[in-house]
Amino acid sequence: MPMNELNRMRYLQAMGIDSYVSRQQLPGAALTRRLALVRKAQSPMARITLPAQEQPSPQGKPPQRQRVELAVDKPVANVAPAVSEKPLTPAVRFSLVAIFCDGIAWVESLNGRPLAKEQVQLVRGMTRAVCGEAGSPRIAQLDWPIHNNPQLDQGEEAAKAGVAAFLLRHIEEQKCRALVILGADCGALVPSTPLSGINRVETCSTVQMLEEPGCKQQVWADLQPIVLRA
Repeated sequence: MPMNELNRMRYLQAMGIDSYVSRQQLPGAALTRRLALVRKAQSPMARITLPAQEQPSPQGKPPQRQRVELAVDKPVANVAPAVSEKPLTPAVRFSLVAIFCDGIAWVESLNGRPLAKEQVQLVRGMTRAVCGEAGSPRIAQLDWPIHNNPQLDQGEEAAKAGVAAFLLRHIEEQKCRALVILGADCGALVPSTPLSGINRVETCSTVQMLEEPGCKQQVWADLQPIVLRA
């Protein structure tokens, strides 16, 4: 005689054995009685009391009835866990131009203006004064931020790291011996630690030199540490 399904489930549950059923009717299989339930770890459980079932009793005594309880998975609302996210630093925006000429890297902030031909000519003239000659300059530009992904840091610290990587790559390619920072606003963006291997000079910007020719005397004094002596 087949075992009562509810009793079978109680025995399996007591032994810690899960009972599974198919999600859909299998071809040629008998109809599934959807009484076998699967317990999920750490899920809220509801207790269901089924009608009393007759249990076998010793001979000569009336049958005993016992209430059977089943543990049923209780539906839980799919609520996303609270995530504590560190707010990202507001993005900074700027454009730097680097002019490489005869082993010297001249770096300046564009401040929203395009690089003028007169600025390049001025840099080439300063290179000639420092090195004794000046070849064709090579120009590279960095626009920050370099991406539009709001989930990535675009703040000041990330910007300085990006500037350092940008300059280091070009300085190594051009085998530069000196770095000249043109303008205080540019100096605030160029970190000193990653670029400590070469001579660093800070002086006026080319825009200031073109607008105020009198400051060129101070610029020449600032450039003395990198001037090649005959």
